[in-house]
Amino acid sequence: MYRVKPGLCVLLSVMISIAFSCPIKAESATSAAERLLMVAPDNMVGFIATSGGDDLKPAFDKTIMGRMWNDPGVQSFYQSVKQELLNKIKQEIADPNDIKTFEETIVNFAKLALSRPLIIGGVPKDTKVDKCPVYGFAILDAGTRKAEIASAITKLEALADNNQVVEVQVGSHAMHELKDNKNISIYWGWIGNYCVFAINDAEGLAVKHLRSDNGRPVPDYLSKVPPSCDALAVYLNYEKVFNIFHTIAAAQGSLDDFNSAKMAMKELGFDNIRTIVSRNGFAGPDIVCNSFVEVSGPRTGLLAHLKSIELSMFDMVDARAMNTAAANCDFAGIYDTITQTIKVSSPNDAYPDFQEAIAKFESEAKFSIRKDLLQSLSGQMLFYTLPAGVMMESPAGGTVLIAKLKDPALFEKTMTALQDFAAAKRNGMLQISSQVQNGNTLHICAVMPLAMMQIMPTWTIVNGHLVFAANTSLCNLAVTKMQSPTNNLPGTAAFKKVTANLPANLLSLRYVDSTVQFNRMMMAFQQFWPMATMGAANAGVKLPFVLPNLSNIANDMQPSCEYSWFDSQGLRAHYKGTGVEQSMASVAGVAMAAGILMPALARTRQLAYRTVSATNLSAIGKACLIYANDHNETYPANLQVLVEKADLPPMCLISKFKPKDSTEPSYIYIPGQNATMKPQNIIAYENPAFCTDKINVLFNDCHVQAMTPEEFLKELEATYKSLGQKMPDIKFKSYEKPQSPVKPQPPRTSEKALRSP
Repeated sequence: MYRVKPGLCVLLSVMISIAFSCPIKAESATSAAERLLMVAPDNMVGFIATSGGDDLKPAFDKTIMGRMWNDPGVQSFYQSVKQELLNKIKQEIADPNDIKTFEETIVNFAKLALSRPLIIGGVPKDTKVDKCPVYGFAILDAGTRKAEIASAITKLEALADNNQVVEVQVGSHAMHELKDNKNISIYWGWIGNYCVFAINDAEGLAVKHLRSDNGRPVPDYLSKVPPSCDALAVYLNYEKVFNIFHTIAAAQGSLDDFNSAKMAMKELGFDNIRTIVSRNGFAGPDIVCNSFVEVSGPRTGLLAHLKSIELSMFDMVDARAMNTAAANCDFAGIYDTITQTIKVSSPNDAYPDFQEAIAKFESEAKFSIRKDLLQSLSGQMLFYTLPAGVMMESPAGGTVLIAKLKDPALFEKTMTALQDFAAAKRNGMLQISSQVQNGNTLHICAVMPLAMMQIMPTWTIVNGHLVFAANTSLCNLAVTKMQSPTNNLPGTAAFKKVTANLPANLLSLRYVDSTVQFNRMMMAFQQFWPMATMGAANAGVKLPFVLPNLSNIANDMQPSCEYSWFDSQGLRAHYKGTGVEQSMASVAGVAMAAGILMPALARTRQLAYRTVSATNLSAIGKACLIYANDHNETYPANLQVLVEKADLPPMCLISKFKPKDSTEPSYIYIPGQNATMKPQNIIAYENPAFCTDKINVLFNDCHVQAMTPEEFLKELEATYKSLGQKMPDIKFKSYEKPQSPVKPQPPRTSEKALRSP
């Protein structure tokens, strides 16, 4: 089922980044993103465009999310976390100047670019002229910030090697490119106030309209979606993308794979999709997202199995629910479509394996997935979540699922078989029980760790509906609400307001009490945060102990609503709400993940350095063989000779692990050996004084192995023994060689014992 939600967290993050990075400027009726489309190339296969922070910040500041971002407590919290993470990253980077260069060039340029209208896209090319079927471009309207952006680009160009950035003529325009770039054309430069970057566009097609009078109309496809200041506009021509893939497959001789994918797309019903458009922005206190998937002809495949929901399902929802959603889809039809897709696209490989796996499961579980479980479902379903604290019987709240059934008896029989199968697999860890309450048979599934958290999934069948809840109390409450629908959600003023003008034939509808959900999330974060700060502290990251208090702003939140529907042109979706409840976890997760990411960063750096070091030792081994070939199988007296006599690059003698202020060698060489000695002899190894848990070791057969200190010491001792030499004392960075155990002395016999008879 098509929903706005899956990409919303990423979308909102980009929109916020655009909005808060720039100074305030007046809003305009026609979005800056639309004006960029007037100078963009023709026939685009797709693009991402933004109106830029200069235009968007006034509208963003009025939203709930903008007010939260500008809250002094949030800013203080953000700056504290940001600085702590930057400090930690600086510690993990070998050269402290790298982070400074990164901030002053790449980060600064990104902020400036997001402050202005920007479009990034791709355009198909004539493959009769060019082997690559598409070229890419980015156009930035610098406006009054041209001087700042030009300076930032100059700093970026300075990162290249000397004389690597050269001037090139693109049409009548002087542009810049990298010298000796033989593989593909890349250029960038200025045309008036427009900064242009293009790849695979030697003909200058990306700059064709930049000198025009800007009188070109905005493309028709954009007008099919209502605008909202265009914080982010996205377009994709599905047909053109497919044609590009076809061209690439033909060029690479992989048309068979492409045709298999094409058949799969047809079975799934995606071959009727023409274009995808999304426009997202700010409207008063809300985030607004509108999307459209153009579908030609009758719906087939998965799209044909999306059905209209019954709004009457919401009558079964408790008025205290903070999150509720309804959908309707033909599960049996979806199963058939997926099965047929696998059969058509991979008849000899995936399909037999798929059939075998399904048959094995159904044999063990003693029911048919298609004929029993899925066939018994109507497709209408609804779920809602009650927040913590609304009912004494379930203090933690929980989720309820209600699904309409076509064959209740068949479903109950199938679910019972599934329970027995699951219980048998869990070897007693899953306990199934049934009890009759108020004339309804409740089936309770208990797993000890979950039961301790008041989670005991419970289900029953009432009035032709499956009622499935997180615990028995919630299940009973849902049953009561179904049988006596009073104080239900549709009766509340808030629900009536946000659902007043819904389109006909809805495919899905989701309603969120944003204030309640936000406050509950903040309560959960407050409880979890001390643990997160402790975990981060163990990784050397000091996070603020207290989260910002935003209850005053939360009280101003209005409910959020999102829904999707089909019309004569295709599939449409709409979201309007604070956006905070969607992205809260992502924003908080950035800080809470610091305790995990920082050790991972350090570990990744260690692994990368170890890989480079192993490559260096391998090069040393090959250079030794080259030298030995010219010197009677004898290896050189030292490693520096390999640089002079065997063309070993000098950088191969410098390890990434070596501190900048150290005068010790990166690699320790054992001289006096030759190519005819034992293959297991060690020729060279990393300086143990620079290593932690493992050491790269080069052996006489030229293989390199990462060894623990214990393994290394054992092999090193054997090497020196074979050479008849004394092994030197080895000092490690963070390892102490175990002391040899003292041999136990025999007990001394006392004088008295010796004199005794």
